[in-house]
Order: sequence, then C-alpha cells, then structure tokens
Amino acid sequence: MTQQRLLLIQTLLEALIPVIGYFEWGWDLSFILLFYLLDALLAFGIFLAKGNKRLKYSGNSTERTLFAKHSLLGFLLFSAAIAGIAVSITFLHPELDWWKRIIHFLTYEEWGIQQGYVLVPLVVLNGVMVYRQQFLTPARYRTLEMPSITKPFVVQGLVLMGTAGILLGTTALIQFPEEVLIAAFILGTSAYRLLVIRRA
Repeated sequence: MTQQRLLLIQTLLEALIPVIGYFEWGWDLSFILLFYLLDALLAFGIFLAKGNKRLKYSGNSTERTLFAKHSLLGFLLFSAAIAGIAVSITFLHPELDWWKRIIHFLTYEEWGIQQGYVLVPLVVLNGVMVYRQQFLTPARYRTLEMPSITKPFVVQGLVLMGTAGILLGTTALIQFPEEVLIAAFILGTSAYRLLVIRRA
C-alpha cells in the first residue's frame, strides 16, 4: 500500500469516527474535540518516536539540538492551542467541567462497552500502524533528515494554533450553532490532511 493511500485511509477514518459519534452515539462538540485531542497527543508521541529513531541512527549533535528546540516549540504550540479551544467552548457552555467531560468521554458506554476501551486502542493502533508502514518499514530514518521530521510537526502546531484562534474569536463574538462548529472542525481537519497527502 502506498504512503498516499495509507494517509487517505487514515484521514477518512479520522473524519468518519466523529461523524458516527455525532449521529449515532450522541457526541457533542466537547466529545469531538476530545477525540481530536487524543489524535493530537498521538501525533506528538509519533513525532517524538520518529525524532528519537533518527537520532539513534545519525547521532548528529546539530540534529539533536534542532529536535530539542522544535519539540519544545511544538509542545508549547499544542498546549496553547488546546487551552484556547477549551476556553472557546466555555463561551458556548459556561457550565462545562472539562474533567467530568473527559471521564464521561472515556467511560461512555455504547453497545455495552465503555468507549475508552475501544476508541483509545483503535486510534493508537491506527497511528502506530501508519508510523510503522511509513517510517520504520521503509527505514526512512536513514534518509529523512531532522528538519524533514520536525518542520511538518511545527507547521501542524501553527495550524492548530490558528484554528484555536479562529474558534476562540468566533465563539466569543458570534454564537454559531454547535453543528456548524462541528462540521467546520471535521471538514477543516480533513482538508488539511488531504493537502498533506497531496504534497506527500
């Protein structure tokens, strides 16, 4: 299976899960954002795994410094974006308790099974599969230099930060219906991923 086809399948799967969640499992905007948070945490973990694998192979001190800087920058961007998104949702639902929503998200039962036991392993398995097939199996850590690993991750953090800013601005100034925000988030994420596929 080619890299582009694998990324396309991953994109469709990640768009399909929140759509099914909304229509079939009663997910609201907070649940869908928690799903994307889970995906973002996995992306950060895969980025760290790629960088460490490359460093073990190259042992290059310049690459080590670049990886450390971009890891910190990416972490700060992701953290700020997550905080911005969390605050923006409180404009729509001031009574929202995120800790309770996280617990409810993980313990919510569908088909008699708590979705945390199914959804989290499914997302992680999907990410690990992509990591193995795109990075480990073709031994890309031998040819892919560190800037090619860190730059897409930093760009993703900047895009997520921009998305958080837009969401924060729109929820503070304009009270869009929740359905519009859900559709915009799913379509925007899918469009960004498809753009990445086109460049791959």
